[in-house]
Amino acid sequence: MRRGRPSVAEAEQLYGKILDASWDVLLEVGFEAFTFDRVARHARIGKATIYSRFAGKRELFEALLHHGIAKRKQFLDAQGEHLPVADAFRLRATEAMELLFSPDGKLMERLIDVLDNEAGSAQGGYRAYVYRSAVEQIRGHLERAQQRGEILVGDCQAAARFWLEGVIGHYKMASSEGGQTRARHDDWAERYLAFFLSGIRAGGSPGGPLG
Repeated sequence: MRRGRPSVAEAEQLYGKILDASWDVLLEVGFEAFTFDRVARHARIGKATIYSRFAGKRELFEALLHHGIAKRKQFLDAQGEHLPVADAFRLRATEAMELLFSPDGKLMERLIDVLDNEAGSAQGGYRAYVYRSAVEQIRGHLERAQQRGEILVGDCQAAARFWLEGVIGHYKMASSEGGQTRARHDDWAERYLAFFLSGIRAGGSPGGPLG
């Protein structure tokens, strides 16, 4: 029997299959050798199926970026979900470093650069978009901790930016040194948490009892 149109669930599953296959191909061959033919073979689907959902590489790469951000957000949210806020922030800082230095993390950085370069300097806003998304995620963690009475922060938005800037700065420094081990990431996260708490207090955002 000839089937009709796929169900919503089937369509979403196929969409995810294309994105997962595209990511695998990028990890294997990089952007220069990336083609829809390779993706189709990897996913074992017709190339026309990919084109029916993505007009070209740019649209596919944009979808990959949003997909990657969502997966990263989900993973980091789950880290320390039931821990006191101090322990949760310490763990998420370590896991953020692990992610950034992983093959997936490095590919995400490259993907952002590719999209920004294609958009041109006048429009390049993908890195800024990723930054804003991360700030909102961290702000949410701070606000929920504040609602539970675990911490008192006068400006959660500013505190979230302060936290993220420290994470980014450490990543850049560690990258220049060839990366670090998880043990060193743990040690840095411990020290950075203490610095962060003293910083938000000094900035007029008094930190309450933590952990």
